[in-house]
Order: sequence, then C-alpha cells, then structure tokens
Amino acid sequence: MAQICSISEEVKLKACGQKFYHFFLTKMDVLNQMFPQNINCTYEFVEGNSFTHGTVIHWKYDFGGGLEESKVRLTVDEPNKSIAMECLEGDVLKEFQVFKVKVQVKDSDVVGVNSVKWCVEFVKANEDVAPPNNHLKCGIKVCKDLDAYLCNNSN
Repeated sequence: MAQICSISEEVKLKACGQKFYHFFLTKMDVLNQMFPQNINCTYEFVEGNSFTHGTVIHWKYDFGGGLEESKVRLTVDEPNKSIAMECLEGDVLKEFQVFKVKVQVKDSDVVGVNSVKWCVEFVKANEDVAPPNNHLKCGIKVCKDLDAYLCNNSN
C-alpha cells in the first residue's frame, strides 16, 4: 500500500481560538468573498444543507493553478475544534489516491497561545507528483487573513 504523506503548518492566532473556529465553521461560505485575493471558489451542497458533520459539498476552486472541482465530505469534531475535508472525487484525485485537508484550532485562555494548524494528508498517484503545497499555502493565507479580520472587528 502507498504511504500516506502529510504537509502542515501551524499559525499562532492573535484572536480567540474559539471565535476563530466558530467563524471558520459557521461562515465558511463567505471566506471567498472576504478574501478573494487568496481563494476563488464556489460550492453547492450535495448531501446536507449547511457546513456540518457528514455534509458532502461540490467545490469549484482555483488556488492559482487553474480551475479544479472536487466533491468532499466534511468531518466536524467539535470537542477538538477540528474540521476535515476528505476528497471523494474530483480533479485532485488525478494526482492523489487519497486527499484530505484538516484544520484544527488550539484554544487557550492564555493570550498568544491560540493557534490553527492546517494539514494536508495525501497519497501520491505516482512518485512524479509534487506535494500539494498550493492547497497548504492557500489555507495558511486565509487563516492569517481571518485572524487579522477577527482582531480588527472584535465586538
């Protein structure tokens, strides 16, 4: 069996971790409108009608490498403040046998200890395939922009 690889990056948050997680989960649909310089996407629900555990979503997106489409299933783990998007079908599976993106927020009452980790797990279709760094970079940019937005618009 092929080896599961992963690439990840953790970003320290200035905003409250719980606030970041809640916004990311409940307002995922507006992130592309808020940060069009980082993400260009549209979506439609295939199963379910909101960004909740088990929902299947058809995404069309461009992270800088051209328009791609994917159907993903969301896994939401509220106690651990994590959201995973596992690719079920789509363009990304032309290069990867397995493709999963996970966002996990670490929340603390201590200022400066909150963080968000963006992790991409994948199995390459063949050894010539490059790691999906564009997916990771896009996620990190959105996380940093959302953190700044939440800090500047705290109520």
